[in-house]
Amino acid sequence: MSELEMPTVITAIANPEAEGFVAGTLFAQGWNVIFRAIDWASLQLYLESNPDIAANALLIYGNELPGANQKLFDGAHTLVRQCIGFAIPNASTGDFGTLNPLPHLGADLISLVRGFVRAPMLRSSAVTQRKARNSKVIAISSAGSYTGCTLIALNLAMELSVIEKSTLLIEANFRAPSIAPILSMRNIGESGSWKKIAPNLALAEITQDTSEQLENFMNKAMDEFDVIIIDIGSISGLSNRLTDRRWTSIVTTWCCDQADELMITSRADHLGHYRLGQVIDLLQQTSIRAKLSFTQNMKSSGKRGDAEMARFLTLTTAVKPIRVRSLKEENRSAKAAEDEHATLLETNERSNLRKSIAELASEIIS
Repeated sequence: MSELEMPTVITAIANPEAEGFVAGTLFAQGWNVIFRAIDWASLQLYLESNPDIAANALLIYGNELPGANQKLFDGAHTLVRQCIGFAIPNASTGDFGTLNPLPHLGADLISLVRGFVRAPMLRSSAVTQRKARNSKVIAISSAGSYTGCTLIALNLAMELSVIEKSTLLIEANFRAPSIAPILSMRNIGESGSWKKIAPNLALAEITQDTSEQLENFMNKAMDEFDVIIIDIGSISGLSNRLTDRRWTSIVTTWCCDQADELMITSRADHLGHYRLGQVIDLLQQTSIRAKLSFTQNMKSSGKRGDAEMARFLTLTTAVKPIRVRSLKEENRSAKAAEDEHATLLETNERSNLRKSIAELASEIIS
């Protein structure tokens, strides 16, 4: 099976409400629920009669399945791709060992199941539980190319730092890392930690070598900083990346599960609108925990800009974002900051683009 292919699912949960929640949630995400066992005998018969299908399937079971016990499910591990056990409410745990509590929300269920697909040796929901924290984590992504995602991430981090919020900016755009070249810096990810680059502002980079320690790194960062801004670049093909086990998908997956906000940037032109539509189609089929917001960049002036904004709002309201903003096109200010390897605040603090990003920073922390 391809690492990008969504696995098929077998459920073995007798409780109709619990089974309906699990199967319905997964089906709505495009997962193929191929068999729904109501007792151990029917499950065993299906597994033995369809060995090739079962070998590529994810078995999701409950501790109340008639005729079943932990020993039988342990034996079933050899017949399926993976097993996930849930403690069904009001059912006796019997001889079952540690089971995952059945989530109440579909997004939490999807997050947990994806965690097993990506890391099949982990039999705990701990990797998907959102940690209690005081910091705010904003992931900034791109619907397409050349949307100004990195420009927004960098300048938003700077604006947060000048209003005395300790801020960490993380480079996690594996396809096209840009923050270090823009700032004319090198080796920002070598230490596996962060580097202070201005008062209240630090910079870090997630690389292939450091991605394996992402969870520990983020836990430390959330204890240290008020706000964390993560530039993750393009999120095209999002639904496949959320079950991808390769290192290049680790940060995107973490952000969808753990970030407070996933900000999606897009261009205002025709191609940008088209790419944004593709991303929104995926989002409507994909459950994530992070709240969505959208920023339209490079909006035109006058009536053309009004038409671009109307089109943008029509698309984005379908997924109920917490925030929708637009930034007017201001190539001269952006180019000057890029040429000087600096932020808009340092090169042209009176520019409308800089003021708009400063307003966004204030809105995020309010």
